[in-house]
Order: sequence, then C-alpha cells, then structure tokens
Amino acid sequence: MKKEVQGYLSEKGKTDYFTHERYDKVYEVMKYGMKQDEWLKNYLSLDPLNKAQWICDHIIKFVELNKI
Repeated sequence: MKKEVQGYLSEKGKTDYFTHERYDKVYEVMKYGMKQDEWLKNYLSLDPLNKAQWICDHIIKFVELNKI
C-alpha cells in the first residue's frame, strides 16, 4: 500500500511529504479510527485503494497542520 500512497502523493505534487515514519503514524490512526467508527471501517474495506487515498489525504493534512 505504500507504493499507492506514494503514487497519490506524487499526483498531488507532494512527494516530499512521504516518509516511512509518517506513513506508519497515519496507518495507526486509520486502524484506530476503523475500530471506533463502523462507517469508516465499511468504507475503507470496500476497496483497497480507499485506504491508500485516505492515508495520502491525512498525511497531507497532518503535515500542513504541522502535526507530524
């Protein structure tokens, strides 16, 4: 899934935002969110690319908010 995330980031011109540490942190947030929210779990389970897109969007969001 890391390659898909890198691909989405490069499409958005944000390839420098990707690090393995950031990916791992956002991946853990996604796993936690899936445990807490049934809708999110169902949405992300529908298509494996949904997870990659979700991670990509949140890496961008967290970096721009200076959270990671």
